[in-house]
Amino acid sequence: MAKFEITWEAPEFEYREKGVSWYWLSIIAAAIIIAFSVWERNFLFGFFIIIAEMLFIVWGNKAPRTISFLLNEESVEIDGHKIYPLKEFESWSADSAGGEWTEILFNFRSRLKTPLRILVPEAKLEEVRTNMKTVLKEVEYQQTLLDSIEKLLRF
Repeated sequence: MAKFEITWEAPEFEYREKGVSWYWLSIIAAAIIIAFSVWERNFLFGFFIIIAEMLFIVWGNKAPRTISFLLNEESVEIDGHKIYPLKEFESWSADSAGGEWTEILFNFRSRLKTPLRILVPEAKLEEVRTNMKTVLKEVEYQQTLLDSIEKLLRF
């Protein structure tokens, strides 16, 4: 097994710019759902929608912080705090949608865990791909329905 160490900094998540219309459409959709909950006399559901809409607006406006990553032949280290041994992963894939960043997904052996998603600069993708061949199997990236909805909503 070849020894390697790749370091980079990337945003915590892919930020998609949102205009004023995004917020208004979100509020209108929430108001319609709240009106339905009042009509059905389900006030707890209406309260839940109010809380969810507030979180949706706050999280949608949040800018990502920059995180440092370290990838070597044994583990993935995130911001010097969280370490994932590569033996916990079954495979990995890369979603190169073009642009500055590529999303890498590490699929856990345990089916109960969601994949670990990290952003890698497009310029480092080939270096990651070359070094990871010796350690972990690469599989083709398959976009999920939730990924498609997230991109559609620009969240």
